Order: sequence, then structure tokens, then C-alpha cells
Amino acid sequence: MDKLRIVPFLMIFTLFLYACNSTDGYKPNAGGKAGELLIVMNNSIKSSNAGKTLIGVAKQPYLGLPQPEPMFDVSVTTHSGFNDFMKTYRNLVLTKISPKVEVDTILYYKDVWAKGQAMVRVNAKTEEAFVNLVKRNEIKFLSFFNKAERDRSIKSFRKYINKEFSDKIRAEWGVFVSVPTTLQRITEKKDFIWMNEGSAAASVGLMVYSYPYAGKGTFSKEFLLNKRDSILKKNIPGPTDGSYMATEMQFPPIYKTTNINDEKVVEMRGLWKVIGDMMGGPWILQAHLDKKNNRVIVLDGYVYSPEKADKRDKIRQLEAVMYSYKKLEKKPNK
Repeated sequence: MDKLRIVPFLMIFTLFLYACNSTDGYKPNAGGKAGELLIVMNNSIKSSNAGKTLIGVAKQPYLGLPQPEPMFDVSVTTHSGFNDFMKTYRNLVLTKISPKVEVDTILYYKDVWAKGQAMVRVNAKTEEAFVNLVKRNEIKFLSFFNKAERDRSIKSFRKYINKEFSDKIRAEWGVFVSVPTTLQRITEKKDFIWMNEGSAAASVGLMVYSYPYAGKGTFSKEFLLNKRDSILKKNIPGPTDGSYMATEMQFPPIYKTTNINDEKVVEMRGLWKVIGDMMGGPWILQAHLDKKNNRVIVLDGYVYSPEKADKRDKIRQLEAVMYSYKKLEKKPNK
């Protein structure tokens, strides 16, 4: 009888050890709201130049929005108050300033205490070294957490994809875009698709359109903006007769190049307005070269939320949709 009892006990004990030693399967999902960042540092550091520099970097304005919104919503806790629950936060920064620090470093980690977690350790011998370290690594620091936010959105969209809309994009352009189910209305024209949430009070919209490639100048800032405005005027009407969407040029759009799936892509962002009405908000665009068909494929998204200053996370979500863009070898069979 004792021999029979010992077998299940050993099985349970083995499973327990496996769970304790597992580095992936048994971690909780990272917690917290989109855009939240928790910094762990003592009050003496928080009130010093070192703490103010770090918080200032994380809270600097997010570019391309009509009202100021911080890059991240920052919270601070002390090392003694940093409990097990806080260890599962989605974005974490752990600080250390001590003469015992051998080398001033910023270290980057993923999934340490939770799945989908992004964590940074900033270690420095002195406050001055800490400030210099943060300033030198500001772009990489912000890019790390911005990418983590984007990757979480991409992963979520894959679970809740609007297959009908994604299939229409695939059939028209031979590319995959992970269109979220929040986009429920669609307007289709030649070389143009417009998807949106369908709310007049506040909405998010995504356009996909294409036009012939006419040499390197096709990807210049001026060409892209002129082409964008001509397409918007033709396809995105405003709420009153004769009104239409256009680029707001009082605040010059931001232009940069980036890489998506080993492909050089132009990204732009700025503000839009409606000619003949009082509507407006932020937009983001990514332009891809389709060499095989000698054309430019553009993903162009906008946010309309006049009553709330919550446009940052919506623009980040649109950016995540755009980063899901992927060329396909073949179009699907009809």
C-alpha cells in the first residue's frame, strides 16, 4: 500500500520542481496599462538631478500629437516598496547608484518576471555618471520600451484579426496586414481601401492605397505629402458638403526612414484637419516600395478623439498594425 502511495507523490513533486525551474511556461502575463512605466529608485535619488533626468526622458512629449502627452506614464517606487506584484509590471526600470558599481551600464532584459515584460537596469557609481549614462542612451532607452509596447499590440491583434478586411488587402496588393476587429466599416475604391471604427464622435481609421513609382523622388517628403492630400481630398469627405480631410501644414510633419522585415520604409506623422470644418487630430503613414509591380503601397492611419487627450496609445496601436505589414509570395486563390 505504501509503495502505491509513493508513486503519485513523486509525480507531483517532479511537476512542482519543473514549475519552479521553468523560465517561460509558468510566468504570468505582464500587467499594467498601455504606456505605463514603473521606475524603482529611492526618494533621495528621485529628488536629485539623476532622478529628474531619468523621469524627464521617460515623460518627454510624444511627437506628432495635437495636445501634449508624455511618452510614458511614469510611476516611482522605492526599492523597499518594490514588491512581488510590481515585479510583473509591463515596463520596468531598476536603478542603482553606488561606489560598489564596477562599470556604469544600462542593461536591457525581456520577460524576466512576466511574459511580455520589458526591463532596464541603470547602474552607475555616481549621480553625475548616472545622468551622463541616461543622456547618452536616451534614444536606445526609449526605443526599447516603444518597441515593447508595439510588440504587445501586434501580438494582441493576431488574436483578434478582422480576417475579411485583411483578406481584401491581401487580394488587392499581395501583402498581409493584421487589421484589428475594432475596425468594422470599409469603403473600397480603385487602388484604395478605407477602414474605420464607424463612430462619428471619436474614431480610428486606416487607409491602404497605392500609386505608380516614379523614381527616388517618389519617396521625398514633398511628393508623399502632395500625393497624400490629393488622395484624401478625393476619398475622405468631411461631415459637410464640400469638406474633406487634408494635412495640417502649420505643424510640419515628421519624416524618417525605418526598416520593417528587412525593407527600407518611409514613415511620416503629423496632424490632419478637415477643409471646411473644425475636425482634426494626429496621423501616421508608412510608404513601401513594391518593386515587382513598380508601385508604392501606403498604409495611412488617423485618430479622431476631440474630447480626450488619449491619442498617444491609439497612434501606437496604428503603428503596430503598420509594422505587421508583410509581403506575400503569392496572392490567394480566388
